[in-house]
Amino acid sequence: MLRSVHRSLHTSKKPQQFLYGWGNTQALPLTRAPSILTQPTLLCDESDYALPINEVVNHMAAGWAHSLLGTSSHVYGFGVNQSYQIGTVDSHHVSYTLKQGETLRGLACGREHSHLVVGDPQDTVDTIYSMGNNMYGQLGTGESKSTRPGELMATQQPAAIHGYEGERIVDIVCGMDNTVFATGKEENKVIFREIIAMTNFWGGEEDRNKMYAMGWGADGQLGQGHDQSDDQSVPSCLPLEGPLQKLSSSTDFTLALLGDGRLWVWGNSEYGQGMQGTKIDRILAPLPVTVLDQVVVVDVAAGGPFSVILTEDGSVYTCGYGCLGQGKEVLETLTLQKVKGLDRAIRVFAATDYAAAISESGDLFTWGLNGSSGRLGLGHHQHEYVAKQVDMENNTVVDVALGTNHALALCV
Repeated sequence: MLRSVHRSLHTSKKPQQFLYGWGNTQALPLTRAPSILTQPTLLCDESDYALPINEVVNHMAAGWAHSLLGTSSHVYGFGVNQSYQIGTVDSHHVSYTLKQGETLRGLACGREHSHLVVGDPQDTVDTIYSMGNNMYGQLGTGESKSTRPGELMATQQPAAIHGYEGERIVDIVCGMDNTVFATGKEENKVIFREIIAMTNFWGGEEDRNKMYAMGWGADGQLGQGHDQSDDQSVPSCLPLEGPLQKLSSSTDFTLALLGDGRLWVWGNSEYGQGMQGTKIDRILAPLPVTVLDQVVVVDVAAGGPFSVILTEDGSVYTCGYGCLGQGKEVLETLTLQKVKGLDRAIRVFAATDYAAAISESGDLFTWGLNGSSGRLGLGHHQHEYVAKQVDMENNTVVDVALGTNHALALCV
């Protein structure tokens, strides 16, 4: 669900928190020519750090080649902007300035599009603002390449979207060219990026969240139902409701973890990432993941051809194809297998080709395909087939945002 980091990151005195970044620097809050950082770097210590030193970062999101960082007053954008995925930024990298009384409640980034969730001054209604590429209708504004053929569809400034029920945006995530979000009632307020204990909290009819999707739907990314794979340019309701704990997406499928522990999946599953025990070309309507009936799932992350599952005992499992963290000999599995080199995790994350986890002690672990960007943050370019600890200079990691070739971590 939408969760926030309400801690001081930068002050004129000693910082209380630390923002690290690595990988391709073009998408990091630095002004240098694009280069590569293969290890986590304390960004505020860099001479070209581009954020005001007195602004507290409380939201962050990473896309394919761009990032959004939010404070109590602004949203800042960095990286590739050919489709205005970070908006029409000014010389200070500002994508959006919060009006008096507004509250930033969430950020989400896809391949070339982005969303901001903003609460009104009365703190009763949230609004989704969209910007960037809109060829498939992923912004939810009612336009797409089909409404204006032959044109590059892109929105240069954050634009409000409408057409959904619910005062609150409970969670919002992006795939490559699609968006999925969930709504709730005003009284069901949630806090961005805060994991809430679900016992005796969910279950009432009033807690049922509606889920919507828009954008590219060819692989079932929108979960609209059997024989429904058309693109949608406005928020389209999924045939799935329930008390939502978390949505996760990065590429072309989505995981929805409900508050009662049930897990649902839709979209591409040609590599078995849908955890159905078999390969399914595309899942057009949400399917339950029944192989988890004997365990309690507390967190999930959707990669590209793989899924990541965290259970109550701190174990992490993966399913699908790629560098799954199960050793070099296991590149594909249709059943959930435990990640090696990692125990007692409390959160998991995934991008298209790699994954990460935060342990109970606040350590960060990564695994997956690495390559020229050094996106695993391990100081080299080699792939890692089991989880490896990232050197965070003895700081405790509290949040992570994984882009395709860059990453951000908030530490204390």
